Amino acid sequence: MTMEISVAKGTVAEKVLQLSADHELHINVERGAQLQLLLEDSCHQLITEIHVAEGASLDFCDLDMNETYSTRCHELHISQDADSQVFVNSISLSAGNTQNNTHVELCGEGAELTLNGLVIASGSQKIENHTLVQHMVPHTTSHQLYKYILDEQATGTYAGLVKVLPGAHHTMSEQTNRNLCITSESRMFSQPQLEIYNDDVRCSHGSSTGQLDESALFYMQQRGISKHEARLLLMAAFMSEVVEQVCIPALRERLQEMVEKKFRDKSL
Repeated sequence: MTMEISVAKGTVAEKVLQLSADHELHINVERGAQLQLLLEDSCHQLITEIHVAEGASLDFCDLDMNETYSTRCHELHISQDADSQVFVNSISLSAGNTQNNTHVELCGEGAELTLNGLVIASGSQKIENHTLVQHMVPHTTSHQLYKYILDEQATGTYAGLVKVLPGAHHTMSEQTNRNLCITSESRMFSQPQLEIYNDDVRCSHGSSTGQLDESALFYMQQRGISKHEARLLLMAAFMSEVVEQVCIPALRERLQEMVEKKFRDKSL
């Protein structure tokens, strides 16, 4: 089944559109329009295709929080015209395995993209995020920030590729992946990549994986905070950088509560 959504030229959606999708979702945000979209409880195999026209903006949150063991794959394809703005938040709080494949083409000058990802996984879960961002023309900007917290035998993967194509001068791109492995059995595979085919660009990428700061834990315990509570506070602080960038206020507050509940329920 295919679901079609179109936002007419110049329309500003007053409320967040919340939906679940089955198999295919096509979204067209026409010139100068604005849309906030929350995708939740979607099917296990989903293809989403999005076009954001000149001067339009889209805030898109993909929330994966299925509490039963399942496998989910989401193919997300986005094309952006000139002076468009796209914010994508990919949130994985489910009990199953997830693979997100995100492909974005910045096709018009002045287009700006933000991709954020938040993953909390435990047990034997496997959560993968694969991104491909292509800067097709000059004067485009992309930002990526993906954070993982992995407990028990969970496995995380982040593979991000930014391509700056010939002629795409004055490109700006940032790509960051930071991860916490709570146990020695958890595993994180990180591979940020850049392919640049011209000069006069500002591009960076980086990755770090480690454990909770023992000195910070000790400092908090010295001030009367239990070790368990200190761990929860440090993990919440680690994820706050992603949570605070969610553009939809009500969703941001809800996400803060869900992240804290996830930590406490799993006793990470």
